[in-house]
Amino acid sequence: MDAREYQKHIFGLVLLLSIFLCASVLVSAQTLEERLNRQTDYVPRGASPVEQLVEISQRFKIPMAIEWVEQPEGQVKPGLVFKGGSLLDLIRAVVAQAPEHQVILEGRTLHVYAPEFVSHPFNFLNLRVENYRVTDESLFGAEFELRIAINMTLYPEQYKNGYAGGYGGGYPDVFWKKNITFSGEDLTIREILTRIIEESGNALWVVQLSRSEFAGKRPKWVGIPLDDHGHSPLNTRWRFLPLSEERSN
Repeated sequence: MDAREYQKHIFGLVLLLSIFLCASVLVSAQTLEERLNRQTDYVPRGASPVEQLVEISQRFKIPMAIEWVEQPEGQVKPGLVFKGGSLLDLIRAVVAQAPEHQVILEGRTLHVYAPEFVSHPFNFLNLRVENYRVTDESLFGAEFELRIAINMTLYPEQYKNGYAGGYGGGYPDVFWKKNITFSGEDLTIREILTRIIEESGNALWVVQLSRSEFAGKRPKWVGIPLDDHGHSPLNTRWRFLPLSEERSN
């Protein structure tokens, strides 16, 4: 390659990089509502509605709070039907496979939930914690503080002398970025999970609820002791998933 060809090659690479950076800035500058109005003919490959929603969330970088209630046998419509439209139309088509559920845009998050169960007193996401605070914390650290807050709410006698800090690994690298700061009093678990993904800017959360946990005279977690790892029965009920595996500096 002579000098002239080399200069052309370098110029081409710089041009491509500039186009990529401009596109990235435009995407990040878009509001969530603008992204949801984007036209698409994409059809997710996931086998279940939840898998399809996660696939859409990650592909199009849509922060979602997915609160999914299992459907009675015979009530799930067979297969996704979508022939093009806005991204929000696609998400609604996915949710339409389970008619009890609906989609609503609230602030910086798209919520998927079943109205019949969202305010139910046995829905663990409605459990309130007295105080929650994180400062310059990673998603993993914010989750650890939520678990402690839940334990202190359900088992106050275990924490009258305080608790030891620290937590291990296991999450993707992007979840170690320390960019989460917020606090509040009398927050529900749902509100905290949602604030965590909003502050993170690179996550969604998923909770799958069985219909059986809404039956009976009291919530299923009442009276169940901490397990050998110090967890209440609620502390592993949610999943955080990254929108992107790429970690920005």
